[in-house]
Amino acid sequence: MMTKGGGCSPDVVTYNTVIHGFLQEGEVSKACDLYHEMVQQGVLHDVVTYNSILDALCKAGAMDKAELFLRQMVDDDIRPNEVTYNAMIHGYSTLGQWKKATQMFREMTSRGLAPNIVTWSSLMTSLCKHGRSKEAAEIFHSMAAKGHKPNIVTYRVLLHGYAAEGFFADMIDLFNSMANNGIVPDCHVFNILINAYAKCGMMDEAMSMLTEMRGQGVSPDVFTYATVIAALCRMGRLTDAMDNFNRMIGKGVQPSKVVYHSLIQGFCTHGNLVKVKELIFEMTDKGVEGSMMALFYSEKCCIPELNLTLLHITSYWMGYFVLEELLLRRRCSMR
Repeated sequence: MMTKGGGCSPDVVTYNTVIHGFLQEGEVSKACDLYHEMVQQGVLHDVVTYNSILDALCKAGAMDKAELFLRQMVDDDIRPNEVTYNAMIHGYSTLGQWKKATQMFREMTSRGLAPNIVTWSSLMTSLCKHGRSKEAAEIFHSMAAKGHKPNIVTYRVLLHGYAAEGFFADMIDLFNSMANNGIVPDCHVFNILINAYAKCGMMDEAMSMLTEMRGQGVSPDVFTYATVIAALCRMGRLTDAMDNFNRMIGKGVQPSKVVYHSLIQGFCTHGNLVKVKELIFEMTDKGVEGSMMALFYSEKCCIPELNLTLLHITSYWMGYFVLEELLLRRRCSMR
């Protein structure tokens, strides 16, 4: 951006605009080069300059470089603001470095900066990812006490944390508190609860939550149905699984390969290879993508005699013909 002759020299606003443009295009290295040119030209950079580059580095997971930029920012007597620390906390949280995220949070508050909803949510996410949902809950309640009303994102984060650690009583208490704070549960919230119960085989609770979900006017999505159907298949409740499968289709929700795989494995495990064949046909006809070979080699599949040479077979139709051959073998061995 250097000018020749009598042209006007770019100022900090010009540099910031171009740097922002590079970052929007994902050209982080070009933005950094322009920053260094800016320094060499003696153009005073400001908090906007640093925040733009810091945010891009954090999103790219380059936290070592982001840390260096933050220290350089302080050395240049430019005061970091909430945007600065939110970017750093989010960056460390995304990488699962909860100790560094907490350190940044403490540094932020020590500078007299007030955390906002973005700050709280990022830090809670990092803690929950590391099985520290109780500490995340302390932050959640501290946030509310300081006048920052939790939003649906912060509720999701803590609900997911409780669910992952099996704190079902806390999970339900938190869910019930949403109504008192004027937060309407969405599909994502219900999916967290249903998935938590289903993974533990608590299908009465999962189905009760599914009923409540519908009662509140929230439509189950493909993830909801996939979760319920997979759990029912694992428990051998194939009739209930098919009921939910048919209801799913009736509601216009297209089954995913996860749904088909769960049903195929379920019926395969229980020896109903006729139903398996029917589902493979249906899956193929609907153009649902997914490797059938992964099913045949699953430890839950009842076709252990499948030959290793079938690894080269990738099409659904070839998979079907293999299944037909195996069915014939089984019938012959039973005579």
